[in-house]
Amino acid sequence: MEQQELSLKPYAQNYGLIYGGYSILVLLLLYFFNYDQNTGISLLSFLINTAIVFIAIHRYKLDNANNLSLSSAIKLGLAIGAIGGLIYAVYMYIHYTYLQPEFIETLKEGLKTQVQAEIEHQNLKGEEAETTREIATLFASPFFMATSALISILLKTLFISLVVGLIKKN
Repeated sequence: MEQQELSLKPYAQNYGLIYGGYSILVLLLLYFFNYDQNTGISLLSFLINTAIVFIAIHRYKLDNANNLSLSSAIKLGLAIGAIGGLIYAVYMYIHYTYLQPEFIETLKEGLKTQVQAEIEHQNLKGEEAETTREIATLFASPFFMATSALISILLKTLFISLVVGLIKKN
């Protein structure tokens, strides 16, 4: 008799909440302690995110009578990334819209300077120059940053769950 697989939903919800909460915590710590994102912080954050996904997949495998398929590992990792990423993206939008709008303004000013230099370098005129300016300001919006963060988290959890799934599959 074939054994039925456990539902991924409770694992995805629990560890997705942990993933999103941890991501928010990192953003808040960076904000309150006036740290800039650097390689050390990024590496530590990646290792902790990897641990969250690894533990979720490991717990799922243990609770599922030591059975794990690669597709289940990927589904679980992506579900964790989707839940955690949505939580983080919503908070990130709120953070950069209300708590730290000066970051967006500074980013926009820096982009305007870079875009203007590029426009002058390429001798763009009229509508081309204006379109270039508009696209640059779009990249500095809280919505774009939140959407980029969500996509980044989904890709990161896909990669992590693929590697963990290949290691831990039966």
